[in-house]
Parts: sequence; C-alpha cells; structure tokens
Amino acid sequence: MTMIQCVSPCVYEKEGECTLTHVTSVSNTQEQGCAYFKNKKEGGIKKSNISYY
Repeated sequence: MTMIQCVSPCVYEKEGECTLTHVTSVSNTQEQGCAYFKNKKEGGIKKSNISYY
C-alpha cells in the first residue's frame, strides 16, 4: 500500500494522508496536483441510493 501525503482541504484527506481507496471519475481537471480533489467545504462526497451486493 502506498501512503500519499495530503494537506489540501479535501474530503479524502485525514491526518495528513490521502484516504482515497479506489479510482473514481475525475472530479477536478482544473486543479493542479490532484485530479480527485473534492473540497470539504462544498460537501464533497454525496451518498447515492444504489446498493451493491
């Protein structure tokens, strides 16, 4: 497992590390540094009603 250090105000950042566990659709093509950045202040991750078995 690779540890990626992160200090951005991102929903995936926890205690200075990136907690993203799998690749998702790219959410931020404009941000330099991380294509998966989702701002904590903007609500970040939205849960869906889809269930996976």
